[in-house]
Amino acid sequence: MIYNLVAYLKAQLSAFTFIANGWDPDSPQDSIAVIDTGGDPQHFYSRTDWAVQILSRANEVTVAKSQADSVYAVLKNKFGLLLPEVTVDTIVYSAIQTYQISPMQTPGYLGADEKHLEMFSFNIILITK
Repeated sequence: MIYNLVAYLKAQLSAFTFIANGWDPDSPQDSIAVIDTGGDPQHFYSRTDWAVQILSRANEVTVAKSQADSVYAVLKNKFGLLLPEVTVDTIVYSAIQTYQISPMQTPGYLGADEKHLEMFSFNIILITK
């Protein structure tokens, strides 16, 4: 699911750099990590509620904030969104139909990381079949 979401975000916000499941040492400084923090199958319904963290970082606080706000606007209260099929290292992840994508809070400032990059974050709940 996380790779499908990253593919969707890349298509919507092509000027930004998105990385699935965190940064590595070679990741660009101005980038956005999309992190799968787990799913909870809802036993009364045939669905899964996924928790996803969006973590924006940049040299400048205004850039990190702008990136986070842009992603927030794209994902805020989406209903019936189809996340595209994506291939990662020869593995094909089929398209995913979502019921709803909702933020848990607005982007918040986290401070600077160990590389002195400014960070903003927010979390979403993504509901799938």
